[in-house]
Amino acid sequence: MKKILALVLVAVLSLTAVSALAEWPERSIELIVPANPGGDTDANARALAAALKEELGWDVIVTNMAGGSGSVAFEDALTNPSDGYRYVFYHNGGVTSELMGMYDFNIIDDFKLAGMPFMDYSNAFLINAENANFNDVNSMVEYMKANPNTVTFATETGNFTHLQVLAFEAAAGVKFNIVDAGTAAQKITELLGKRLDVIGTQAGLVRDYLTTNQFICLGTFAEGTIPMGDMELKSFKDQGYDVVFSKFFYLAAPNAVDDEVIAKLNEGLAKVVDNETLKAYAANALLEISSMTPEETEAYYTEQKAVYADYLADYID
Repeated sequence: MKKILALVLVAVLSLTAVSALAEWPERSIELIVPANPGGDTDANARALAAALKEELGWDVIVTNMAGGSGSVAFEDALTNPSDGYRYVFYHNGGVTSELMGMYDFNIIDDFKLAGMPFMDYSNAFLINAENANFNDVNSMVEYMKANPNTVTFATETGNFTHLQVLAFEAAAGVKFNIVDAGTAAQKITELLGKRLDVIGTQAGLVRDYLTTNQFICLGTFAEGTIPMGDMELKSFKDQGYDVVFSKFFYLAAPNAVDDEVIAKLNEGLAKVVDNETLKAYAANALLEISSMTPEETEAYYTEQKAVYADYLADYID
């Protein structure tokens, strides 16, 4: 009799679990953004949350949790996985931070990647239009070969732009004077003041400076030309320098979260690809909307990590 009751109890619990998964989400989903409000990561997370609400009726809230190059947010999610209702929304900065030994965890080993909703190929190298030594990428490379280690490039050590500049140096056979200049806002200020020669950031972030001809885009890390209003931004690849990178944004949940919940969230991400509001946002921000599966997301992340590790070999213990 006890055995029968035990079997009945297992069956009831199993049905309850299946029912709970079928109803997911039953409450608000939280996206934890490892950045302060106002940047592209925060804006992308809020645009995605709005699209999920508009398309599927899901309530998605965004919580900003900056600190430790993403580690604070990831560790908070590990501490409280909340049955698949909390996800870290981050970008490939996590890859470089991990490689540089800044994390006590491993993203692929300790988390499940639920999807990759955005790809940003608009990262670009920019100069002040009043630069007296060069006005495009070819004249810059020519100048650098004649004057090695004199052209300053602003980055944050170990950051995505640091990776980009190392890749460009290898492709062009040149060397910058790499300067740690802080955040994107600080780098833009330095370029406006002509205290630095070249900075790297998203073209969409400096759209106004490009359209008013204060800045010149030397090239982007896309496969080809990117339209931006009445302008066209050439890629480095178009100009003979074979360096292509995307700034990719993904959602990560601790391993404790059920695979079926991850699959349901991914189904939701696939459904917002055609959301008109999200498409308009992406077009304005120069983003591509992606609908990768969890397996494709993890494979892409792993592939990019291997590429990054090659370029950052001299900086990794």
